[in-house]
Amino acid sequence: MMRIVVAAGLGLLISTLPGHAALPPQYQRLAEIRAILDDSGVAQLFDVAHPIDKIEYVSPDLYRVSSGTCSMDVTIAPDPAWKPKPNWVGPRHFIVLPGKLVCK
Repeated sequence: MMRIVVAAGLGLLISTLPGHAALPPQYQRLAEIRAILDDSGVAQLFDVAHPIDKIEYVSPDLYRVSSGTCSMDVTIAPDPAWKPKPNWVGPRHFIVLPGKLVCK
């Protein structure tokens, strides 16, 4: 019985330690792609005449958005306005930074 109490107490102690967590990679990437699609800067350049054909993951925090022969690199950056509370745990807060639209 004493071992159960000690084990429960130890489990409770460990669960109160600070931790860091983010969304699993597949959900974080989905959140980033949705943010790109919802961004007004991206939407203004890709319109009905040039709808987005593809969003390509290039590297961490960098995507390439394409429509026909036009493309734009879009950067995901930490949100400078967001200040986490101490020991905060949760998804990443970020902003979308559209690059220059390049057409060939």
